Amino acid sequence: MIKILHQKRGLSVFLVVICLVFVGCSKPDEQEENRETIKTVIGLQLNAPNEKAIILNYMSDSSNDNAMGLDEYTDYLKETYAAYFTQSTFEQYVMMNELVTFHEAAVKFDYQLQVNNIEVAQNKVTATNYDFIVNLDYVNKDGEKTAIQLTGIAIMRDDKIAKISYIGDKKVLRSLLSGGLTE
Repeated sequence: MIKILHQKRGLSVFLVVICLVFVGCSKPDEQEENRETIKTVIGLQLNAPNEKAIILNYMSDSSNDNAMGLDEYTDYLKETYAAYFTQSTFEQYVMMNELVTFHEAAVKFDYQLQVNNIEVAQNKVTATNYDFIVNLDYVNKDGEKTAIQLTGIAIMRDDKIAKISYIGDKKVLRSLLSGGLTE
């Protein structure tokens, strides 16, 4: 009888250890998925301009065509971005034009952005926050390249982005969104 109890206890301990190993191993995978989600969205936002991301490319002189164009544009945004964001964030970013801000600015001010590298790390204090650094090239209308760096933070909820903010060099951000870089 004692031998059977020891075997059951041994089996129980073994099962607990196996469960802990699986639970412990799933955490880095989740972090990696979050990092990849963030990298994907940054690439979509900052490799600019992308002609599909420009709403004017869906518009015409006819109001009927404009309604169809708006539907096509909304479909593009859903297909491209919705899977990466919480529903409320996606809806808010669409209404505020946050998803394609860099594309619109790149077309308006005639420049290109090309992402070279994205580093994403989980915040040490808040596990749902991820800090990122983006190294990219700014290419002006004359083809001259300037290396720039943007930093930011993404907040994850249920494996989706609840917020993404570019919070680095404010002068660079303002320049990109209001006329391009000036030397």
